[in-house]
Amino acid sequence: MQQFTEEELQKYNGQDGAPTYIAFKGKVYDVSSSKLWKNGAHFKRHFAGCDLTPEMEDAPHADEVFEHFESIGLFIPSTKKSPQDEKEARKERYRQWYATYHPHPMLVHFPIALHYFSGVADILFLINPSVAYEESVFLSFFMATVMGIFALFAGVFSWWINYDLVKSKPFMIKLVGALFTLLVGVIPIIQMFMNSNIPFEKGIDGIIYHSIIFLTVISVTIVGYYGGKITWGARQ
Repeated sequence: MQQFTEEELQKYNGQDGAPTYIAFKGKVYDVSSSKLWKNGAHFKRHFAGCDLTPEMEDAPHADEVFEHFESIGLFIPSTKKSPQDEKEARKERYRQWYATYHPHPMLVHFPIALHYFSGVADILFLINPSVAYEESVFLSFFMATVMGIFALFAGVFSWWINYDLVKSKPFMIKLVGALFTLLVGVIPIIQMFMNSNIPFEKGIDGIIYHSIIFLTVISVTIVGYYGGKITWGARQ
């Protein structure tokens, strides 16, 4: 029985008068007589001259469709990995590393908790302004913002290797919320470096400072909520 390598099989793609051959589970089939394989394409989703074994996992029919076609040879997969195969293999190694160390879940809880802490401490400061409360607010907020940078990078890394950067609503809201939290979080830090007395100010600068402290509590709550939807999904 004739043997076909990947390179040889590609010649029989049903184009320009060439026969229409496909491979499935190690065998090569001649589907030239099928009207469903006109011009070497099947419903514009599957194409001749290829190994269709992986694609059949999502097909609406089972293996019995190949009983109607003659097996004309054996398919010999190439041992040489394509750049895409190498990319997927590297991505799988990243997934295994991620599954072992869980960098995003490990990092993201700290900035969220610190933002909540700074918000509560700021309420206490507004009730009873003191240097101790003010230092607690700023230090916790500063650490939350800095650690949020690492959490964001870890989150994008997780989004890439685990979800192929899918642009669904939960992911986009989570990404925008995280970026918003980081960007506005820089404002109180700059304010403090320019004027360490800013928390005690009664004017617009003081209002902006305290407003952002509370605004980031809301934004990390939204980020955490949609992070939970991604991890656990919606209940049916």
